[in-house]
Amino acid sequence: MYSTRVNDKWSAEDDVSLIENAHLERYSTCLWIFPNGMPCNETVRGRDFSGHLRDRHGVVGTPSSQHRCCWNGCQEREFNRDCLIRHLREQHLLWRWPCPTCDQDFTRKNTMFEHRDKNCPRRMA
Repeated sequence: MYSTRVNDKWSAEDDVSLIENAHLERYSTCLWIFPNGMPCNETVRGRDFSGHLRDRHGVVGTPSSQHRCCWNGCQEREFNRDCLIRHLREQHLLWRWPCPTCDQDFTRKNTMFEHRDKNCPRRMA
């Protein structure tokens, strides 16, 4: 049966985990451009995007190996592999991390944590 009682044990960390899981489970269309000029257009789950880039688009090598972002319309420079994946999540897949206290959005989880813990105007003392 459905309960309307408040969960006293729910925390801000639970909020963050819920948001992260939503990013990982959400499906997005890959707009990576193949050498023939056509977009990939494959639907990929967030948690599978790194593997998709590796297997379908050749984004392989060491974490510091250089790759150009071939997302449709992207004019960015080359990135090392790990920064490219972060760039895709932040700029093209639009992963956002809202502060669980004030709802301000951040593109990076660690930036949201820093804001929440040190700078949030609604931070608990």
